[in-house]
Amino acid sequence: MSGTSGATTLIARLEKELRELWTQPDDPGAPQKTRVCTMNLEVIASSRELLERYVPVVDEVTASLQARVIMASIEPDSNVHEMEGAASAVCAIEGGRSICSERITLWATGHACARTASAVESFLVPEIPTALVWLGRVRVDDPTFETLACDAQRLIVDSMHSSLASVFEVAEWARKQVNPPALSDMAWTRLSPWLEMIARFFDGPLTRPLSSNVTRLCLTQASENGSALGPEPALLLGWMATRLDWTVTRHGGTLGFERPDGERLTVELHAVGIRKGVAPQTLASVTLEAEQSGKKMTGSIERELGTGQGSGELHATADADVMVWNLTTPDQTSLEQQVRLGTNKAAKWLERTLYRPKHDPAFDESVAYATHFVDDRLST
Repeated sequence: MSGTSGATTLIARLEKELRELWTQPDDPGAPQKTRVCTMNLEVIASSRELLERYVPVVDEVTASLQARVIMASIEPDSNVHEMEGAASAVCAIEGGRSICSERITLWATGHACARTASAVESFLVPEIPTALVWLGRVRVDDPTFETLACDAQRLIVDSMHSSLASVFEVAEWARKQVNPPALSDMAWTRLSPWLEMIARFFDGPLTRPLSSNVTRLCLTQASENGSALGPEPALLLGWMATRLDWTVTRHGGTLGFERPDGERLTVELHAVGIRKGVAPQTLASVTLEAEQSGKKMTGSIERELGTGQGSGELHATADADVMVWNLTTPDQTSLEQQVRLGTNKAAKWLERTLYRPKHDPAFDESVAYATHFVDDRLST
């Protein structure tokens, strides 16, 4: 449908379809539908293809986190100027009843994209929280983004599928707003197991004193040699630097870091070949060394990048994503642990992001710190 009247007609039709979803079934043996809505979840994508890939992700999330979902794709460069849509219920059987959420899907092309924000807002349930998930590159001067973000309580992006520069831009935009939405990045959520495991390097009495004496940090990401530093390794580096009070230095244009005691530490950035099914610039490994008075520790985290190769129960599924944690303590004790991440499960990370606290000072500080080196290239 094109034109303002077409959009109005579409909205009226979808509202009618939503009402009809809750008509009691004629079959008395069919499960009774129970509508549950705890939040509005807006999902905006830069293409119809991307939006449709995300439909099963959102459906899986709303099976446990009931919400009214309004999904929309925006393709302004199309020569076709129209907006189409559909409404459906997403249900799960629980206790003999069908617990349902609603999903409204909109597809806007050409000039019709200018009406996307108003169409999305017309379906919001009042007086409950609204979370906006923006898939793809964020431009804060985009009127659709600005309208929806200003009315949302949470704004979720995924810098792995846009850029960390997008997060910087949005963070700067949010600082200028009176009541900004709480900004989250799914890349940061995916990093949480890494941060926990790195912190565990310094849990023991032998390694705890070495936390301020890191001498070497090596990060590896899935990319070609010479690629820009990806969001995951950049955020992790920002987190470590802010936790341990490292200072960024530049000598002859080369990126460097100094500890609070003035000693420089070696930070190496490397690349490992991209594998099928693995997002570019995904964090692949971390190696850390620390030494004080002749006492040395080495910690490493190696990640199986979802190839499913190998034998044994741990690698039995095609989407296996395993993190292997190793620590050698100053007394030469070796410790190892394997953790299945399931990192390629987009629904898992979206749900976890929605449940995370709205404000995470560690994330804010890591993003601000990463602005110092996000444009640096990986060493070969």
